[in-house]
Amino acid sequence: MKFFPEKSEELKSSKIIEEVLLNIKNNTEISSLTMRRSDNYFKGNIDNNYFKIISLEKPLGIFCVFEGILVRKESETIIILDAKFHNTFKILICIWSLLPFFMIIINFLELGVKAFSLFIPLLMTFGFLYFLINFLFKKSYENGIKDLNRIINQ
Repeated sequence: MKFFPEKSEELKSSKIIEEVLLNIKNNTEISSLTMRRSDNYFKGNIDNNYFKIISLEKPLGIFCVFEGILVRKESETIIILDAKFHNTFKILICIWSLLPFFMIIINFLELGVKAFSLFIPLLMTFGFLYFLINFLFKKSYENGIKDLNRIINQ
């Protein structure tokens, strides 16, 4: 069981790679993976047959990063897609998760064994955080994949 979700999928289009790539480029603002206003569906980078994009749908689009490779197979284009939780949020959550452990260590030095009673609320918080992260990722993934399917089949 991973704390930060990931998902892999294959999307298919009857169009050639160049058309699919052009549709993705036309609907993507080429820039870093940060949230800013735009008229496009996505923001990210596109190189040859590879792209790394996030959805610009507010407020959940930023949690899921889509990385895809376009491959031609017989009469269709296949996009091998990997979706991951955004690295910036991973780093922030990891840093914020370390702070309560330092608090417990400091309280252990002052209070002794009584400080271990803080582990129960801490575990409950991590359980809630796990479900919140998975919910945000799932909603972001669903919205992004819906837009991506619409774009590649235009």
